Amino acid sequence: MGKNTEINTMVTRKEFLPTTMNDRKTGGFGFINIWVGLAVIIATFSLGGEGVKHLTLGWVAIACLLANIVLGLIIAVVGDIGTEHGIPFPVYIRVPFGPRGSYIPTLIRGLLGCVWFGIQTYFGAMAINYIVQYFLGFDSWLVWYFILLVVQVINAALGFKSIERFANLAAPAIIIVSIFIFFRINEAASVQGIDLWNTIVGENPNASRSFLSVFIMVFFANMAYWSTSASDAQNLTRYVKTDYNEKSWWKRNANSLKGSAIALPLTQTFMIILGGGALIALGNWNPVEAIQSTASGVVLILLLVLVVFAQWSTNTSANLLPPAMAFLNIGKKYFGYPVAVVLVGVIASVIQPWAIMERIMGLLNIMASVYSAIVGVTITDYYLLRKRRINIPDIYKVDGGQFYGYKGWNIAGIIALVLAIITANIFTDFGFLAGLVVSGVAYYFLAKYWWFKKYEQVEIVEGYDEKYLGTTVGKDWRIKPEE
Repeated sequence: MGKNTEINTMVTRKEFLPTTMNDRKTGGFGFINIWVGLAVIIATFSLGGEGVKHLTLGWVAIACLLANIVLGLIIAVVGDIGTEHGIPFPVYIRVPFGPRGSYIPTLIRGLLGCVWFGIQTYFGAMAINYIVQYFLGFDSWLVWYFILLVVQVINAALGFKSIERFANLAAPAIIIVSIFIFFRINEAASVQGIDLWNTIVGENPNASRSFLSVFIMVFFANMAYWSTSASDAQNLTRYVKTDYNEKSWWKRNANSLKGSAIALPLTQTFMIILGGGALIALGNWNPVEAIQSTASGVVLILLLVLVVFAQWSTNTSANLLPPAMAFLNIGKKYFGYPVAVVLVGVIASVIQPWAIMERIMGLLNIMASVYSAIVGVTITDYYLLRKRRINIPDIYKVDGGQFYGYKGWNIAGIIALVLAIITANIFTDFGFLAGLVVSGVAYYFLAKYWWFKKYEQVEIVEGYDEKYLGTTVGKDWRIKPEE
């Protein structure tokens, strides 16, 4: 059993309290299933389709695999905050930005999560409508959109364990149907005499650029795709099983790595292959849509399983839970977690994000610039400046405490965030890397040589005492919940 350190400080909602070892029910297999479900989304196919306009499918797959291995490691690096201290993204982000400054990154995360939730639900609704229209003649995707939305909201509102249960059901079905789709694509290519692995679609607009520069461009486009989870990985890892008193970072985060650094790269790469292969063989980057036009009966039902399960499993883990936590952090005085989940669904429907799918790459660039900036600040603050120590009690103090800074703002974090976003939008082909490096470097110097001189951080001043660690020293943080 671990040491229970109970702290009487500012009351807070139970959703934001640190998870204890007893709360961490998800093992390695469960986390793998969650990431399989996360990585299989229809919009992923568009990355493969875009990639084969510049490179052969084989090189696109290699770029994707390498990018997602690197990103998966970054996700696990950030996720150690949840593994070690059990705190979610909206709570930790108060450390480098201040309790009031944290509203900026959390609000951005929430709104962009709503965009993806709307897009994913739209794809799922269109698939259901196609099947129902085929068999019954009823045509109304909007009806299925709201039905699917309600079902997903209920699933997410029931908590993380409910999300994991659905992922365990969805993952095997997704894998089986995805393999079926690949064989259909390969069959279509063979009939037409197309070499699926050595074909570049149409005129290559980057013919004048070197192979390496185009490869790097595709590499960073893939990294940008999951930059969302890199910024708030602790929302998931705080529920993943680990061991008390485990000093090794790799062993402590072993179950987390199985999901983000193994399941994500392999699943995402296979989806990229499906999207690129579909564009080459079928003329449409969306293989589900392309195969639907000629499919019937069992084939149609299998495709429906893939589309609906894929969107549902991704939405609950990546596009409902994180933005709901973000909105709850901002409006915690007025509503609870279930209402926050409903709010995500309402906002996603009102803004109708499916209308911007044609500009998906532009959206990815914007996302990468914001999330990579948050990742850079987080890694620098947590690892380089605090050496994984966090004065947890002070995070839960809204007025006062070491993280309060200037009227609730950490100006060093805000400046680093703005500089990184600007830089990433200038160097769009390498936006994720640019945002990550600029935010990290800027925050390091601003915090260490300016902000921390004004506002002392006890973890640093006291020489990185182990009392500011959690799981590593066999301790659960316990904060008094709101009555």
